[in-house]
Amino acid sequence: MVNSGRHKKWRITSIKSTKSQLYALEKLKRLDLNLHVIWSKQGIPSHLCGVLSVEIKENPEKAARKFLSEYFKLFRMKENLEDLKLIRETDSLGGYHIVFQQVFDELPVYNAFTSVHMDKNTRINKIDACYYPDMFVELPIEKGISQEDAIQIALDAFHEEKKLAKPASTGRVIYPKKDTYYAAWKVEVTLINPVGEWHVFLDFKTGNILEIRDALLKANGIGRVFIPNPVVALGDRTLCAESEIPERAYSSVILKDLDGSGYLRGPYINTESTQNRAKEMDLIFNYSRSDPHFKEVMAYYHIDETARYIRSLGFTNLCSKAIKVNVHGDFVNNSYYSPDTREITFGTWYIDDAEDADIILHEYCHAVLDEQVPGFGFNWNSCPIAEGFCDFFAACFFAEINDGFNRECVGDWNGIGKIGDCISRVDSKKHYPEDFLGLDSCDRDGEIWSAALWDIYLQMGGASRIKARRLAARDIATRLIIESNFNLNLNSRFEDAADAIIIADKNIYDGAYEHLIREVLVKRGILFPLVKVEMQTEVEPYLVRAGSILTFSINVTNAGEIAWKKAKITISIHNEKNLMVKKLVEKINNMEVGKQKSIEKSWRIPKRVKTGEYTYTVSAYYSRKKTGSAAGEFIVVA
Repeated sequence: MVNSGRHKKWRITSIKSTKSQLYALEKLKRLDLNLHVIWSKQGIPSHLCGVLSVEIKENPEKAARKFLSEYFKLFRMKENLEDLKLIRETDSLGGYHIVFQQVFDELPVYNAFTSVHMDKNTRINKIDACYYPDMFVELPIEKGISQEDAIQIALDAFHEEKKLAKPASTGRVIYPKKDTYYAAWKVEVTLINPVGEWHVFLDFKTGNILEIRDALLKANGIGRVFIPNPVVALGDRTLCAESEIPERAYSSVILKDLDGSGYLRGPYINTESTQNRAKEMDLIFNYSRSDPHFKEVMAYYHIDETARYIRSLGFTNLCSKAIKVNVHGDFVNNSYYSPDTREITFGTWYIDDAEDADIILHEYCHAVLDEQVPGFGFNWNSCPIAEGFCDFFAACFFAEINDGFNRECVGDWNGIGKIGDCISRVDSKKHYPEDFLGLDSCDRDGEIWSAALWDIYLQMGGASRIKARRLAARDIATRLIIESNFNLNLNSRFEDAADAIIIADKNIYDGAYEHLIREVLVKRGILFPLVKVEMQTEVEPYLVRAGSILTFSINVTNAGEIAWKKAKITISIHNEKNLMVKKLVEKINNMEVGKQKSIEKSWRIPKRVKTGEYTYTVSAYYSRKKTGSAAGEFIVVA
């Protein structure tokens, strides 16, 4: 249905939380007092994490819709959820992951996704929502610019029509920009020499360009590898691009499951995008570094091994399709993964990127992430998470080669000449948020996340002197992090990704590593220390006369991870009409972790108080955050 009236741009305004939202949130906290909530400027929880529901006896999509419908006021959604379209349902080791796209008049709202994550018993434990409440866009009655005009305007912006790698594609979307919604054309432009993929958004009414987005995931680097590269294989940090690489740096390997065509084509990788690709009918691909075909063998072997390893961890629904690879990309210092073509291109400059397995695995992990959460890593919130995960995986995968030589360095061969002779490291001392740089610093900020993941691996046994324990820790940590990625959303930040790991641990390891994970992430500044209280309370006497003294006895235990400097206990007393008749406050200072404190608080009941049943709630607060509560009742008699 097309709305009538003049074409307008409807403004997005920040919305304050309503009483019904706060009531719904309090209802959720009955299941989990430590519920993690992040509010968006649209006035909805963009992130909810914790015990959100009991088992919902429905299939995953119906369970997700049932929950959202029950709490539609909290998310400011339509009660019937008619503007949420299911776009993906994924089954992982520990649960189900449902993703809805917000639509308006059947047009998708760009980047407006709501993800509902649940365990295998359909108990919901995490929600990420990018939803625009009360959306209304007056679509123009009169015809807007045509599809052909939209494409031409987009191409004119690049002045590169002759460098199109393929015809531009288009689609209609609702595009939020700053405080305005637009009915828009989305034009996808793919270029060659240099390679580029761009998404151009144009106002459907006027043809004005609203925004141009870079759609390529890139890894800056200049490196290639063997197993994993000459630097590690030889234990020699003095190598350079001109060095003569001895035979002992090479390893003879089995290239598994080739299709017999003579090309490097198998179940997980196909090098067909490479010009002048290798072809050996006897399937013997013995090349040295000086032969351009050597890079194809490196890409095939390492991607094939990585895919098989990921599937061996239990993720049989991942890495199910062969990815296209071009090992002779542009003469630039970049490799990248394209989600539109599902193709990896490796740069060729100084030390070609496909010679370094760290770079090969990094780019392939972008493809794995895109399979888990399509489009993940395109914005400045999620990009550092993607970069950090890809670096961590590469480092962890090769951590045992040559007795762990230089294992914290990613791109030892590719990074020669850079600071530390690495593309990046997973043992950075960076701390969040003070070392977080933000825009245009995706790779550097990714070192915060990769270091946190590396610390988790070390704490699980990666720092052990016993190799078997280190290998076990590698598998446990890698399985955990890959599982956690299913819980991510296109707008996820470090805090969201941290919660995703904790949920994954609960789902597949029964929470065995939660304390370890929290400790690591708190030290990195990504999570706040857990504040938790245990309370028991009773009142004497149960039957009391007006004018008498009522005594509340409360036992409080600091069951969290930090000492309380300043906290308080409040006792709220309500009559039968649920009206508050009295509030008592007791301050608590300097209470160490694990310590218990007994509190007695007395109240002389005024003689004017009416007889009847009264209820009371005892609540503990730390830094204005409610950390625990207990309740009871008493009766005032004549």
